[in-house]
Amino acid sequence: MSRLIPIAALAASLLPAGALCAADGEVLVSRIATVTVYADRAQVTRHASVELQSAVGRYALAKLPGWIDAEAVRVALDPPAAGQILDVSVQRDHLAQAPEEAVRKANEAVALVADEIGAITDEERTLQEEIARMDALRALSIDRVPREIAVGELRAKSLAETMAVISETVRRDRQQLRQLVKRRRELEPVLQQRQRELADLHERSHLQQSTIVVEARGAGKATLKVTYLTPGATWEPVGELRVTKGGTLVQVQQFAQVVQTTGEDWTGAVLAFSTQRPDDVLDVPKAHGLMLDKTGAGLGDVVAKMAASFSQAQSVYAAHNESIAKKKGNQWSESLARQAEAQNRALTSFSRIEGRGTTAHFFALGERAVRPDGKAVRVPIAAGEFNATPRIVAVPEVSLNAVRVADLRNGGQVPILPGRAALYVDGAFVGAAELDFAAPGEAFSVFLGVADRIKVERSLDKKMSALRRSGRRTEMALAFVVTLENLSDQPQTLELSERIPVAQSEQIEVSDVETPHKTRPDNQGVVRWTETLPPRGKVLLRLSYTLEYPSDFVTRARMQDPERHRPPASSPAAPRQQRKLYEQIDALEHAL
Repeated sequence: MSRLIPIAALAASLLPAGALCAADGEVLVSRIATVTVYADRAQVTRHASVELQSAVGRYALAKLPGWIDAEAVRVALDPPAAGQILDVSVQRDHLAQAPEEAVRKANEAVALVADEIGAITDEERTLQEEIARMDALRALSIDRVPREIAVGELRAKSLAETMAVISETVRRDRQQLRQLVKRRRELEPVLQQRQRELADLHERSHLQQSTIVVEARGAGKATLKVTYLTPGATWEPVGELRVTKGGTLVQVQQFAQVVQTTGEDWTGAVLAFSTQRPDDVLDVPKAHGLMLDKTGAGLGDVVAKMAASFSQAQSVYAAHNESIAKKKGNQWSESLARQAEAQNRALTSFSRIEGRGTTAHFFALGERAVRPDGKAVRVPIAAGEFNATPRIVAVPEVSLNAVRVADLRNGGQVPILPGRAALYVDGAFVGAAELDFAAPGEAFSVFLGVADRIKVERSLDKKMSALRRSGRRTEMALAFVVTLENLSDQPQTLELSERIPVAQSEQIEVSDVETPHKTRPDNQGVVRWTETLPPRGKVLLRLSYTLEYPSDFVTRARMQDPERHRPPASSPAAPRQQRKLYEQIDALEHAL
């Protein structure tokens, strides 16, 4: 069994900036062995080989991210009998010191290039001014020619010599300008590079890295296992549904879509994914035995300290990413924004799973490289093949599309997680579906696409409908016609649902209800029945009822509706909101 260190022994030691020195212990070479990804963080376990001595030794894992959660650090030896862990501390220092001499040299390097570019600017201005004077002198000399001809004083040789001198001077100046432009072009990248180096020197002096120092003693070789939490990682479940054999067989493949910007490369690590929330202190019995007194007092303090520690880690992580964004620009910022959106979706989804009183834990089924570049990577975590009962379902009042669904039972050993799933029917991609959570042994249904060979129509039969007002009461007789048409060469069975209004007030009366096949509505007014359509056949069904209500019902209900001023849907693709009873009555009155 692993020996865990009490949290009290793991208080972070904030040291002055400086690199790890020999007095801090032997620096071990470690590798990331396992990673468990949660909705908003990752638990990383590193392995390092160590040669234990009977005397107390100090061992260090250096250059870890500066945002690891110090209160979550755990250390163990494998095998446990190899020795004892005596103490653990987390030290934070800076990526690089910024001594005055280094800053002075960096500033001088920037100033040297900047001064040379400034001298080039001055020389360019001087040459341009000289060219302007030569152009003015040329114009003046040409302007004097007519007058000198008139008085007989024109000296052609003198004028030619003047023009030659002016042209030669301008030619020489323009040549020098081209050389200056070339030199400026060479110096500007150098200046930018030295400015970046200076800025990086300042930034690195503020960025942190962590070192975990372990004191242990024992005898012989052992593996030091160090576990810590870090922000900057998230995952959400996505899936694939592959339907074959006419919908009677469904393959469900689940993936963890993981994104991480923790600063550590997880290539080669064993990956796991959990819907738990580590800050909920799920392992309370172990926490009680190791950190609390016999009465359990202090649990609240422990939880508060853990939350504060992770909050501090998140702050350091955010500051680090601000620094990276300055260098990488919008691309890195957009990547972080997408990661934050995925994290919020995961937190919401996993909280619903927790609301069912359960959590889920998965191991990766294959090795995938997950680098800290903010790019989403799909890792397979589960797969199952289930027998299904296909159905065709239609709700004409809501949609004129008949849809295919399949009823399954999760016969696997792991739950099916909620999330978006790509839908394939007989190998062809036909769209996407949404999976709901299904525990092992639990029944669930999946969407298999639109039944495009079934045509559904629903219309108000105005000849059989009427609107009659008599004083304070209004009576509306409504008749609907539902037409179903089978466009295929095979018989098709549909499960249909319609709805009869249910009186929620004594002011409203519903009477003269007629339904297909005289099916009785349930308590919610929903009528369900099955209809079999012959090949290339058409079936016409009727549904009717009478509503009686106060003539001012619509007006009063609208005035009392707190949502009457709600804005319309932001886009045509937005889901249609179910209309309230007074809205339905108002629409039917206008239709009649």
